[in-house]
Amino acid sequence: MKPLHWLMLLSLASLGASFSVRACSYDGQFNNPFTESFPGSLDVAIATQEALELKQLETIDELKGQQGLRRASWWLKLLVKQHNSELKSVAYIYLVDSHLWSRMTIDSSVDIHSSPTSLDQKSVLLLSEATLSALVQNKVDFKSAIELGIMKFSS
Repeated sequence: MKPLHWLMLLSLASLGASFSVRACSYDGQFNNPFTESFPGSLDVAIATQEALELKQLETIDELKGQQGLRRASWWLKLLVKQHNSELKSVAYIYLVDSHLWSRMTIDSSVDIHSSPTSLDQKSVLLLSEATLSALVQNKVDFKSAIELGIMKFSS
């Protein structure tokens, strides 16, 4: 095989590998919410399921594609607006069920669908969309969410 072909093949392989890190369920990728995609996410997913079964959280309608991304984006923006003081130390927010990453910005807003450049342990808030919904509707507060295990700070 010619050297150029190897280079193209290697480039395509690395592109596929980097895309899988960034892909969320809104990209049309199937994501199992019970996979350990970031340390602690499996614990949050299991605690969320338990809270839903025990009626400590309300179930939310599943939305796919652009509709789901718009709803999650809106809720994330509301979360940042309503709970800015609790999020001062957070660098990223990770929705464990949809595998959606969002980055906190310097001006205390949120950059939706923004994967971390490296998956180090720095200040990630892990939660599910059901927890996010409950937080923005003031049906649960940060302290209760942490005690239930449905939300977790990585550091």
